[in-house]
Amino acid sequence: MIEIAGFLCYNYIINEFNCKDWRYKMMKFSAAILVLAMLASLSACGDNASVTETTDAQTTPTSTETELSPNLPQIDGGGETLTMYMREAWVYDMFADEQSGDTMNDAIYKRNSAVEEQFNVEFAVHTTSGDKYGTGASNAILAGDDSFDIVIPFARYVSVYAHENLLLDWNRDLPNVDLDAVWWNQDARSQFTFNDKLFTAIGDISYDNIGQTMCMMFNKALFDEYSMEYPYQTVTEGKWTLDRMYEYAAKVVMDLNGDSVIDAENDRFGYATTSWSGATQAVYAGGQRVCTKDENGDMQLTLNTPQTVDVFEKFFSIVDSEGMGVVASGTVKAEMFEAGRLLFMDNWLYTTIDLRDMEDDFGIIPWPKYDETLDAYYATVQASCNMITVPVTVKNTELVSAVIEQLAYLGWRDVVPTYYDVVLKSKYARDEESPMMIDLIRAGRVFDIGYFYTASAKIMNQIHSPGHNLTQLADHNFASFYAKLEAQALEQIAAINQFYRDGTKVEE
Repeated sequence: MIEIAGFLCYNYIINEFNCKDWRYKMMKFSAAILVLAMLASLSACGDNASVTETTDAQTTPTSTETELSPNLPQIDGGGETLTMYMREAWVYDMFADEQSGDTMNDAIYKRNSAVEEQFNVEFAVHTTSGDKYGTGASNAILAGDDSFDIVIPFARYVSVYAHENLLLDWNRDLPNVDLDAVWWNQDARSQFTFNDKLFTAIGDISYDNIGQTMCMMFNKALFDEYSMEYPYQTVTEGKWTLDRMYEYAAKVVMDLNGDSVIDAENDRFGYATTSWSGATQAVYAGGQRVCTKDENGDMQLTLNTPQTVDVFEKFFSIVDSEGMGVVASGTVKAEMFEAGRLLFMDNWLYTTIDLRDMEDDFGIIPWPKYDETLDAYYATVQASCNMITVPVTVKNTELVSAVIEQLAYLGWRDVVPTYYDVVLKSKYARDEESPMMIDLIRAGRVFDIGYFYTASAKIMNQIHSPGHNLTQLADHNFASFYAKLEAQALEQIAAINQFYRDGTKVEE
């Protein structure tokens, strides 16, 4: 356990202390020291020690946190209605009509009510049935219709708006947003900024982007049955790799119905995934990204590396083994896991809530590294999460930017602690180690511009999730898959870079 705390301290220092606010730095350092002190007081125990009941995490801000707040002007919105365009299925992340007794619903309701009162505004939400990607506001914006003040699409489809010149620039047009503040994600900010232009942001204004982070879950009852040590210590030592996972997984594979065929419907698997989870995550497990930016700030296609080839070879060698596999859906693997027929299941953090009735205990750990040379457990954030944008038709940018900033601040102060500490780490984590693991998972989140920001380019739509596409191919051959797409992909990336230089629309 002490190793876990040391690792967390390191991650706080490296990943969080880049913030310019010294008070936040001291708060994080103090929190890390507190973790060390608490763990030092625990009696030593083995990896398979019995679990004591956890209590709800404290979410009341410290005095230091209370002092940290946005420096916003006093603005009276005059009772104006601010309308947000969102996908219908994702409204819960940002809005609540009334208090219901549900922890997150009520946290959102209180946050929004406080902002409405502070600025004398009212919130309204506009959704369109069947608008899966949240791009339905584009026609109104193109027509000069100012009905929408904030547009919150499927994250990957922000680029569809941006590359049509439909969005305001956060660096120039939103005066009351402080992007240096701790409630805005700095990796996303850095990745999505081109030529000093930024058309979207993500952070604690949306709690669900944390839940949309990839992780691994393991069935503790099966570990116990085979007298295997839980992998927590391996994780904290930085030795949790694909090879190590396979060693565990191969031990539990069993033909339960005796028909000499190992299948997902009837038998026990060591590892199961889907094309949109494990195969996509494999890129980041190897420390790779689909695209990065060069010294000039231009997007470059950097997926095709020897490391990427090796990562996919290893990943598919595992899932093509007996008792491992890519199953049809997340529902299928969850049913296997809950029934005790699956040792390892990768999924998004928020899905732990769906396991609340599972009889067997389970643990939460990071998705494994490709090998031990990597310095962190990198985890992709699902590209369907909410991203915040402001259309070019908005006239009162003083008001709208102030409202956005306060929503993000109160999200950081109140909503995210409720979700992170109470819901994820206390309500649904089954042991004392999993909350520490969730900290590691959150610290390794990756916002890849090639994965998130290329939906406006058709060929890039095939490359931005290479693992998903390779899963559909019988030979999983990355080299041939990539070779067919590279030339057109490079053309489209050049067009995206040109857009950020002079505003030229990106053609499909």
